[in-house]
Amino acid sequence: MSSPESSSDSTEPSANAGFLSGIEFLTGEDPNLGSFLLTIGGVTCVFIALFQLGPVEPPVSHLLTAGVLIITVVSSGFAALLDSLGYFDTTTPEPVGEAPDTTETKRPWVPAEPVSAPLPPMLNFDQELQALTEHYDGNLPEQFDPFISEYKRLKTSSDNRSTIASDLRADLNPIGTILDEDSPAYDHYERISEGLFRYIGDTAEHFTATDPTFYNSTDTEHAVADINDELGRAEVTIDNDGEAIDIDLVVEFYDGETLLSSRSCPVGTIASGQKKTIDTDVFVPTAADSATTVIKPAGE
Repeated sequence: MSSPESSSDSTEPSANAGFLSGIEFLTGEDPNLGSFLLTIGGVTCVFIALFQLGPVEPPVSHLLTAGVLIITVVSSGFAALLDSLGYFDTTTPEPVGEAPDTTETKRPWVPAEPVSAPLPPMLNFDQELQALTEHYDGNLPEQFDPFISEYKRLKTSSDNRSTIASDLRADLNPIGTILDEDSPAYDHYERISEGLFRYIGDTAEHFTATDPTFYNSTDTEHAVADINDELGRAEVTIDNDGEAIDIDLVVEFYDGETLLSSRSCPVGTIASGQKKTIDTDVFVPTAADSATTVIKPAGE
């Protein structure tokens, strides 16, 4: 039994909507209760003045005036009914246009096509470009156009990044000519330049490694000079700012500037932007007073 009731209830809003749209010729489009009542009052005053001050003689003028007042009361009640139905509250929302995509204008270095692989940290210049954009009040000079174009290509192609990075370094030269070397903006330019030179150069330079920390046979931390002629353990943390490749870690022992010996340890692959701590057993030669680390691509 509940289904028919629900059906009849659901038809009421549509019936009301049809009724309200049918009286639009009386109220006009976008009706307002205040203006509707003001119109009724104005028309009432005009007719009362016409009947009372015009050529119509009593008692006819009194009867006509009474009729006008009755119509005014009925019209006011009609207005109250429409207001209770929400007729005067209905407003037509203005169409809201879709907000324009400002990504291309504010961050022109963001490619529209999918990025094939994230840039390694040393090639990610988004922060520097954002700072340079703010330096120029949101409008990069035309000298940036070739660089921006190649930078987007660098983001969307991971196969020949070394070649693109070389082209990008050449495109950076015109930018340097328009920047004041004493301004903070020039610092951002130099960071971009250093990152490109580093990427184009030796692959081993993409990695940074801490100086080794040494532990003796009882796993107590010591300076390398205190573990001479003993088997110890070296701990090194490696940070990769470049692409993910297989590397080897070499620990070199020195007496002054003389290389005494070295220990090579395979590390494997370190993902781009990641750190890895390596532990390896090493024999510390006699007379060793210092040690350093060298990163090499695997197999070299």
